[in-house]
Formats: sequence, C-alpha cells, structure tokens
Amino acid sequence: MLSKQEFLFELTRRRVVERYIGSSAMALWVVVAPLIPLATNLAVFYFVARIPAVQSMGVPAYAVYIFSGLLPFRIIQGAVIEATDLLVTNMEMLKSVNFPLHILSMTSVAALVLEFGLQLLVMLVLLLASGHGVGMSILLLPPAVILLVMALLGASWTASVAGYLLRDLREVLGVGFTVLLYFSPVIYPIEAMPRLMATVANLNPISYFVIVFRDAFLPGAGGLHLESWLVAGAIATAAFAVGLIAIQRTRRFVGDMV
Repeated sequence: MLSKQEFLFELTRRRVVERYIGSSAMALWVVVAPLIPLATNLAVFYFVARIPAVQSMGVPAYAVYIFSGLLPFRIIQGAVIEATDLLVTNMEMLKSVNFPLHILSMTSVAALVLEFGLQLLVMLVLLLASGHGVGMSILLLPPAVILLVMALLGASWTASVAGYLLRDLREVLGVGFTVLLYFSPVIYPIEAMPRLMATVANLNPISYFVIVFRDAFLPGAGGLHLESWLVAGAIATAAFAVGLIAIQRTRRFVGDMV
C-alpha cells in the first residue's frame, strides 16, 4: 500500500503526464502563455495609453515589470479556477471512504508550481536581456514561493468546496480575475492609479504577492516592502487555515456528495 507521500507523488506525476508528456505543444504553451498577455499589455499601456509612470521605465524594464507581476497573478488565478472542478471531476475517487480530499488540491498546486518553475526561467532570461541582472534580492524568492504555496493550497481547498456547491463558480471567477488584473499592480504601479482604483488595489490580496515577488526580482522598485511581506504572510496563513478547515469538514459529507 502506498504511503500518503507516495500517493501524493503518484497523483502529481499522473497530472503532469496527462498535461504535458506526449504533447510538445502543451509543454511549449506553458512558456508561451504568459508571453501573450505580456506583449498585449506592453503594447496597450506603453505604446497606446502612454501612461507616464509606465513610459518612464522604458520598454525592457516595463516588460520585466509586467512579467514579474503576471507570474504570481497567473498561478493564483490558475489554482483557484482549476480547484472549482476538483471535487466534481473526481467523484469516483471520492467514493473511497479513506480518500484524503486535501490531496486533490495538493496535486493540482504541485503541477502548477512546476509550471511556475519553468516560467521563472523565462523571467531570468528577461532580467538578463533587460540589463537588470540577478542580485542578492533573489534570495527572497524561496520565502516568497513558500508564502505563495500556502496561499494556493488554502485557496484551492476553499474553492474546491465552493465549486461543488456552486457549479457556475468557475465562470464567475474567470470574470472576477480579469477585473482584478487591472485593480492590482501587475500592469502599472498603484501610485499611477486614480484614487478609487488604488483603494481597490490595496484591498486586493493578490497585490501583496505581486509586490513580494517584485522585491525578489526588482529590488530597485522601491526597496523592500516589509509591510507587504507581513500582509502577504497573514493572508497566506489565514487562507491555509480556512481552506484546511473547509476541506476537513467536507470529508464528513462526502458520502452524501457522491
């Protein structure tokens, strides 16, 4: 019988194999996918909207700025939206009395973190190509990833339960994340936003993870934002705790669910 660790590894391996192995196009898409919104937003906000705070960066620096924000934003978006279908699409496994529900989100997040790692290599190329280089601030990347993974797991557990109860949640969240993208510092600094947008951006929890990762990639963008690290840590801890409680309590009702 497999241990929980072996079971988690095997499910994660299967998910990765299903998504990428044997599909060179899918594997390539992991790298290409974030470059499309990068190019689109670069064209719109630098060359068309011509926002002063954006144009002052220059094209190479602004490209790095956008991509460093897209990395955490897209993995959070992917984890939450993918989680809404986890319980619904795995009903057969849920029929097993001893099946650990929390494993589903863990395998989903693990696969997404693998994608994230590949996209970090693209970030490295952009940093070198833009002249930013890689400094000592990159040592902040591991703790930033730990906070991110905690938040992803918690959000995924919660979304998986909510997605079972609300079957249209995936579509609603898809629209919601599109809106949140523009109410966050992914594309432009909060300081460049109108007051109302800036207020909403400061209430957007994803904003703090974007800032934390920027501290690791772009230390010159305002120095270390200690307050954002503390808020991101609090959000990650709260999300993890709430999600864990939600998925554990759902275990009691799994018999009725299936």
